[in-house]
Amino acid sequence: MHWFRVCHNFHVSIRRKREEQTRANPCSATHHQILNLGRVEEPFPLYEASIWRAIMVLQAPLIFLISSLVIGGTIAENVRTDDGSITFMGLPEGDSYHGTGDVTADQGFTLTTTWNIIDGFLRMISPAGPPYELITQALQEGFDPADIQQAIPSLQGNFLGFVILFIIGLVFTVLFSLFLLIFCCCRCCGYCGGKMEQKNSSKFEMMRYVYTLILLVTLFFIVFGAITALSVSGYTSHQVSNLPTTIDNNIEDLLTYVNNTLDEINFLVGDQLSWTTDQILADVADAGRLVGEPIQKKMRPTIMPALDALKSLDQYINNTLASMITVDSTQGDVEDQYVTLLDNLTSFYVRLNDTCVNCGDCCNSFDYAGLTLNVDYRDIDQGSGVGKFPQTFLDGLITSMEDIVAQGLHAQANAGETTIENIPNIVANLTTSAAGDLNQTFSEVQSNIQDAVEEGTSQISSLDAAVADVKQQLDPFLDMAVEYDQYRDTAMTVVFGFILLIAGIFLIGVALGVIGHFMSGAAPASRSGLESSGGCIIIIAAFISALLVIPFMMISSFTFIIGGPVDRLVCDSLISKEIFTETIDKPDTIVDGYFLGSTIFQDPTINLTVSGLLNDCQNNKGIYTAFQLGNLLNISAFTNLDLGDARSQFSNVSVDFSSFSDLLNDTVDNLQNASMGPINNTPWDSYQTELSKNVTNDASSPNDLSVLATAMRTAADNITSPDNVTIRSLADELENIQTKLLAPLITNKDLLQTQLYQMTNYTTGLDAKINETVKKFSAAQTFLLNVSSIVNNYTSVFGERVLGYPEQFVEYAENQIRNEVGRCAPVYNLYSSSVNTFCIGFIQAFNGFWYCLGLCCFMMIFAFAFGVKSAKYYRKMKRDFGFEKESMGLPLNNRVAPEEQH
Repeated sequence: MHWFRVCHNFHVSIRRKREEQTRANPCSATHHQILNLGRVEEPFPLYEASIWRAIMVLQAPLIFLISSLVIGGTIAENVRTDDGSITFMGLPEGDSYHGTGDVTADQGFTLTTTWNIIDGFLRMISPAGPPYELITQALQEGFDPADIQQAIPSLQGNFLGFVILFIIGLVFTVLFSLFLLIFCCCRCCGYCGGKMEQKNSSKFEMMRYVYTLILLVTLFFIVFGAITALSVSGYTSHQVSNLPTTIDNNIEDLLTYVNNTLDEINFLVGDQLSWTTDQILADVADAGRLVGEPIQKKMRPTIMPALDALKSLDQYINNTLASMITVDSTQGDVEDQYVTLLDNLTSFYVRLNDTCVNCGDCCNSFDYAGLTLNVDYRDIDQGSGVGKFPQTFLDGLITSMEDIVAQGLHAQANAGETTIENIPNIVANLTTSAAGDLNQTFSEVQSNIQDAVEEGTSQISSLDAAVADVKQQLDPFLDMAVEYDQYRDTAMTVVFGFILLIAGIFLIGVALGVIGHFMSGAAPASRSGLESSGGCIIIIAAFISALLVIPFMMISSFTFIIGGPVDRLVCDSLISKEIFTETIDKPDTIVDGYFLGSTIFQDPTINLTVSGLLNDCQNNKGIYTAFQLGNLLNISAFTNLDLGDARSQFSNVSVDFSSFSDLLNDTVDNLQNASMGPINNTPWDSYQTELSKNVTNDASSPNDLSVLATAMRTAADNITSPDNVTIRSLADELENIQTKLLAPLITNKDLLQTQLYQMTNYTTGLDAKINETVKKFSAAQTFLLNVSSIVNNYTSVFGERVLGYPEQFVEYAENQIRNEVGRCAPVYNLYSSSVNTFCIGFIQAFNGFWYCLGLCCFMMIFAFAFGVKSAKYYRKMKRDFGFEKESMGLPLNNRVAPEEQH
């Protein structure tokens, strides 16, 4: 059974109809310093209606300002931070209520001080609390008049004071009636102050002032009581006239509360749940950035330096290979030139030597013994022992370098970078499947909750007809109450208006008497007509007030015996909620256990009480907590998310880096096999030394045979024999060898020397370069061994982030349902408004009536007594004694009234 069905059971008589036109929003009142009510009734104007209108005009902007501040302090929308934490917005405001419940303690009964006096008086005469034991017994066993007779002794503390005062009031009425009869007869016989004569004394004027002052004081209390009663009557009329609207507003407020609660639930399971689902989908779509990029960022510091080193090594190896090929090519050219030069120079030397031997001393002027080569640029021939250049070793190195270059190290590095760059896409694809299962789980929860909400909504929608029936049944009684209240108000106005009239007559008499006395200052027998008229008016008002005391005291007594006990025994217990805590809320009173728990949940062990419910609603707790709906509906059944499979899938997500790892391993192996260690042991220095030597052994100019050719021409010029032609021819041939063979050889030799220097620079740093790259690749290999844990860590964090959305929503939703949804202050406002309407609007006003009427009666007795006494000090006497007053120049003593002097 869904908890909305409980709402239906509670509020089946609530009205849902929305009026299209704006109603007047009456405010209801509160019990002084006790009730915090849901309505603030407009107080009846005591003095000037315009003042209250001004106050009511100012209430609207004040309430608007406070509402704006409260609404402005709430979160306008959901907020999601970068770390996945969500701050959900508050519940929607919903439709407004006619009553807010935000009232102050001094609002309520019109005259607070007056009611405090009444309340204190009632507590004094009825100190005991209501007879809860008798009520409990009646609830358990049913009502039996015999039980009341037996319980009379225990009810003395409740009713004895009321009964005694009621009897005293009745007895006083009878006795006062007899007193008036006797007093009138006594006056008629000339006694009891009936004689029209007055004696002078030392305190005569003081007694006049005392009696007059006491009479004025009593008149003040009479006027105060009458005005208070008329104010209470007006307040009661205001309450009655607004009663239909108040009840209608209460019904509408409670139904608004139910509808607002449903709207809040729909907001949670509709808007908020859908928004949470959108966050999951958004994060799944953004998994590459949220998961892949952090993994990528984690791998870059280790993997990218290795790939960069591999690119750099590839370039270095290509440069080394190019340098080797260049050296090999240039060395081949040099070797060819060297062999040609060696052949030509050897042949030239043989022919020159033969000529010089045959001619005798014709060659003594130049030295040709050095026409042999001082270097050997040929490849090393281990068999013949000739040559200096390690051609075979260089060819092997070139082959090795070409094999390394053929592996495409740069392409491999690019492939590794591509793998790193594709990590976001790879991770996104892997997390999509895990998130898909989560979406399915969350969608099932959403569907379950929405089905439950639809069930509750359909039940609530059936309240309109029931509310219309309740309203139709109440309307005749409410109309009757409004109609007959005008007769009550008229009667009150007549009664207390007549009392005010009597007080006015008294005041007129006092005023005339006092003015006449101060104007004439005559002796009693000589008082002026103005003064005497005042005394006569006072005595008339005194006897009228005495006659009215009798019926007014009867009315006050009967209204007292009705209103007093109702207030003490009913209203006080309703206000304090003791009527619930001492009866139906006590366990084992009506049923075995708790009555409300048994009634609502069919489980008497559930500690659900009316007083506890009202207290929770007074504190504006959520409906789930206040009504303890957890015993009926476990919200965990709707918000329980089984995320174990989704969490394990996120934890088991792994990125396959096996191909990338194989690339690293193969590259390391190839680099280690390509170590250039042997090349550094090759005698490149000996070949460099060979290249640094003079090419020939010629003593004059080993690298320039043209010097020897010039010397040979000079020698030929000095020879007369035919040998001079031969020597000159040989000189020209030597010059040609210099120009065409030796000079180009020297040029290429120098070039080879430079190239060889460059190659040795490359080969010398190649091992370090390879070792550095291998070291970085080894670090990358070690990193990849742990990359699975890194990937799992980030995917787990991402999984917790994604799973955190539904978990945060569940926590938020449970908190909202337990503490925020359906804050039941309107329920308490309905209770307090009902108590206000009955106890404050009617019972307190009813008690105010008998109190004011009794006060007026009590003061009218004193007004009668002191009116009779003070009237004699203003009425004209027939005779006076002891007054001295000059009249026509002669002293007059013991004078009689003029009409008696004959």
